[in-house]
Amino acid sequence: MKTKALNGIGAIGLVVLLACSPNNKTANNQEVEKVKPAIKKVKVPSHRYGGWYCPDNLKGFPPVNLADWRDVPVINGRLATKEETQTEASLILVDTEKYPNAKPLDIKMPRLATFQSPYSKREELIIVIQALNIDNDSVVGFRYLNGGNGSARLDEITLISDEETTNLEEAKFYTQTVSIDASADVVKKILIKPENVIQFQSILEKSLPLKSNWRNTTNVNYHYPHAGKLTATYADDLFGNYYVQNDYSQSNFTEKFLVLSKEDSSTTELQIMCGPFIEDYDTQKLLLDNWVKQLKVLSENG
Repeated sequence: MKTKALNGIGAIGLVVLLACSPNNKTANNQEVEKVKPAIKKVKVPSHRYGGWYCPDNLKGFPPVNLADWRDVPVINGRLATKEETQTEASLILVDTEKYPNAKPLDIKMPRLATFQSPYSKREELIIVIQALNIDNDSVVGFRYLNGGNGSARLDEITLISDEETTNLEEAKFYTQTVSIDASADVVKKILIKPENVIQFQSILEKSLPLKSNWRNTTNVNYHYPHAGKLTATYADDLFGNYYVQNDYSQSNFTEKFLVLSKEDSSTTELQIMCGPFIEDYDTQKLLLDNWVKQLKVLSENG
């Protein structure tokens, strides 16, 4: 995905550095006047609305194809209600009793922007859907094109002009949610265990030949040969579910697999997102449809 300068689960923290005198004695051990440490005063935000990172929220904020970014729902000119923060239109619910002076910034949304993510280790293309002044701090809420949401300070993002958006390449994301009659542990095993890769090899090779050692460079039994170099990877239990996310350098390709445990332990929901695909979306969609069917069959057959 081309953007201007588009190259490549957070907590808010503060470090205050103290400049201290290294010595308090002269060479002949005579006492000298102690120097008072110089303390740099830093305004600590009283809120926790910035720095959110929820890339796994694929149901709340599904992926958006680049051609459709202007059509995402937003709320302009006012703060969002509680009900509206439970939709795709917004994500930050401001406590107006605690922050009575909170107000929207003068930015018409949606807006495309870039964000240097410390998590994916690359510059992300995002859609800004909220821009707020909270306690004299400018905060934006956004959705990732590849699904999920986050927030940041306004000075951490770079807004893209309307003129620059015309230079962006078309890009589409593959998304699928499938119900599988098997436990989450079984689905996870089929998804990530290397000994199961042979069951997917013929499907994956239908579009492009794979390198013989491709499975050594990933944590799932799926691979897109045009993804480029791996920039960040995550595979672990997350809030009672199992989540895999791999981020790559080429076209900001990402793959996400969320294994959702159900109350009925014999049924699992698998959410999948892969993309963006620039020129071969139709080919990769067919391949992934067959890949998903194979994973479902293997899981249900135990």
